Amino acid sequence: MSNQIQIKIEGPKLRADKFLDGAREFLALVQGVAKNVTTEQIEWLVEVDKSSAVIRMKPTTPSHQSELCIDVVCKGMKALRAGVAALPHGFTRENAASARILAGLTDGQDIQAVSIQNGDDSESIPQSIVKVVDKILEGQRYNDFGSIEGKIISLSARHGYICVINDPIEQREITCYLQTDSAQRDAVRGYDKRVMASGLIHYAAGGYPESITVDEIHIFPPISELPTAQDIQAIYEQYK
Repeated sequence: MSNQIQIKIEGPKLRADKFLDGAREFLALVQGVAKNVTTEQIEWLVEVDKSSAVIRMKPTTPSHQSELCIDVVCKGMKALRAGVAALPHGFTRENAASARILAGLTDGQDIQAVSIQNGDDSESIPQSIVKVVDKILEGQRYNDFGSIEGKIISLSARHGYICVINDPIEQREITCYLQTDSAQRDAVRGYDKRVMASGLIHYAAGGYPESITVDEIHIFPPISELPTAQDIQAIYEQYK
């Protein structure tokens, strides 16, 4: 991670209105995501390289939180580029719309490429992102197999066997429908513990997991039972 992020717009005929669109949405994206992922007030400096279409943002007071914000922006763009039709972590629908506008700048003629850079790590913003964001913004619900992690915070057998997992990263509560006897038993054993639930995930219109039909639950050991750095070093010494 680094404490600066920049966007580069390349093409033989970059019109002023396109440059301003790119600058406005780039600033809106970085500032918007920063507000979503940290409570720290970050003030940004904006630089434009002379005789080039490079716009750079730096925090006036670099910190771990500003590094985190920049990293979240770049990882979100990478997920959209990979075709993941769900709101990236730290993104709102408005932030996704900004990403769509940036991707739409590329036309293959006047503007040939748009990229975003975090330190030495550069990520292209292809036009294909437009369709991915359109799918997210259309609000289509969908299902996919996968896993979610978090702490089980409640259990119920009133309307079928159900538990609720709190996802600390997305800060959402996800309803889990326990379909197997083993999942039901493990949910009871895993109450108030960190677990991984696997099955069919039901995604909401915003692209985030809303509930999951659970086939299996894995209970993670408490931190006190995990091997220490000294334990790992001792194991390593045995196999040197």
